[in-house]
Amino acid sequence: MEDFIFIGRQPILDRKKKIAAYEILYRKSFEDFARVESDNVATSRVLINIFNNIGIQKLSSGKKTFINVNYDLLFYDIFDFIPSENIVLEILENTPADENIIKRIKNLREKGFEFALDDFVITVDSIELLPYVDYVKLDLLQTYGTDLEKVVEFLKKYNKKLIAEKVEDYETFDKTYHMGFDLFQGYFFAQPMIISHRRFDPYEVTLLNLLKELNTGNPSIDKIENIIKADVHMTYNLLKFVNSAYFSLKSKIKNIRHAIMMLGAHNLKIWVLLMLYADAKIGGIDSPLLETALLRGKLLETLAKLKSEDDNLSEMAFLTGVLSLLDVLLGIPKEEVLSDLNIDEEIKKALINEEGYLGEMLKLCYLLEMEKFDELKKNLKEKNISLKDFYKAEEEAIFFVENIKRQVLKGVS
Repeated sequence: MEDFIFIGRQPILDRKKKIAAYEILYRKSFEDFARVESDNVATSRVLINIFNNIGIQKLSSGKKTFINVNYDLLFYDIFDFIPSENIVLEILENTPADENIIKRIKNLREKGFEFALDDFVITVDSIELLPYVDYVKLDLLQTYGTDLEKVVEFLKKYNKKLIAEKVEDYETFDKTYHMGFDLFQGYFFAQPMIISHRRFDPYEVTLLNLLKELNTGNPSIDKIENIIKADVHMTYNLLKFVNSAYFSLKSKIKNIRHAIMMLGAHNLKIWVLLMLYADAKIGGIDSPLLETALLRGKLLETLAKLKSEDDNLSEMAFLTGVLSLLDVLLGIPKEEVLSDLNIDEEIKKALINEEGYLGEMLKLCYLLEMEKFDELKKNLKEKNISLKDFYKAEEEAIFFVENIKRQVLKGVS
């Protein structure tokens, strides 16, 4: 079986819950007999692929990019010729602080690289390395309670940016936020507690009314046009969307009705959902909710295309992924969100109870995001989906998200 390596990434959020950076991960086969030469060679191949073929800008939109490196990998020649801008090298927790490693870190810092200590615990070696790094990452599943408080207090005198890893719920985010952490990595943004029904602003109400009309059996173009025309903000965003480089139209569209006809009901529905996420108070275009929703949608769409040539299934799969965080965005339970939107029953079952084909596919997204790789492997095998196909779909979804964010939501033409 041919070895393969695909790229994954995990967002790192700032204190405003906006995406500030990404950790780049390589995905390799867990199948029997599939082997990569070593983690060092695998990471080198990922780096070469990023810089030579993909482009770091395309992958991370100019944000800080964190990459894991161990002792041996730091001495590879690749770091002598790849661009250092916005690259943060994560030194693994078991790295010895000998004379050679400190000399190499100093050399790479002079070239412009930044450094982070991964999974920090207080040891003789980690203390020796602290003066040469910019970030310190703490794994909250390994360090917690009073131990976490002691380590944070110890680190404050070194004036390093602190990153909380494995922030799996909103309570943990809130606690580490008040402890003074600068950056946060984990699944918490997708699982905040819904305490009460929040008040929608007028733009959100208009978008939800538009989504409701689009989900009727036979949506009225006149009603859609009137809803959009009644909101200047929405009119501007729609024209910017349709006239963006994403569609590569030969001539510019200048009126709402023409834009509606060009998009069609399905694409207009997707646009409405993107606007809900992008204009949310949670990060705008750098909202982790927007990114995760788009990633889920594209991943599910690609997997559906592997199963069937039915375009309707792939469209439903995409919509399932994008809708899967709407309750978090709006701050109300899924049942309430979906009850008034005329959503297909298959999508409803998937979103509320993880039932049916779409529900099973959505569960794969959850397992990937929570890094439950053993359970993910088991579920993929049961569904006769290879890891190669799954990770390729994940990689395609990452590039799709960046394309959407760069060209469509920013209106690049």
